Amino acid sequence: MTDVREKVKSGIDTVADHAKSATDQAKSTADQAKSTTDRGASVVGQVKHKAEEAVEAVGEYAHDAKDKVQHFAEDAYDVAGDKLGTLSKDVTELVKKYPIQALLIGFGAGMLMGRASRA
Repeated sequence: MTDVREKVKSGIDTVADHAKSATDQAKSTADQAKSTTDRGASVVGQVKHKAEEAVEAVGEYAHDAKDKVQHFAEDAYDVAGDKLGTLSKDVTELVKKYPIQALLIGFGAGMLMGRASRA
């Protein structure tokens, strides 16, 4: 009977050792998973920070581009206004200098536009 007891006790000890080993492996796996999760969170944080920096840089670039386009448009408007004023003044002088020719040119241009709009 003691022999049976020894075998049962030995079996229980073996099962306990296997259970402890499995528990240790599970703890080790859980620690590795936590470490991997922590590293993943760190990478996500770094990616988020880089994305925020990129958004800020793009915003600054867009603001600078808007300013440049606005200045270019203002300059173009000023130049166009000056040229139009000069053209208007030149046409007025030509009409005053050559009134009959201007009247005939206006009549001819009106006729051409009338024909073009009918076709």
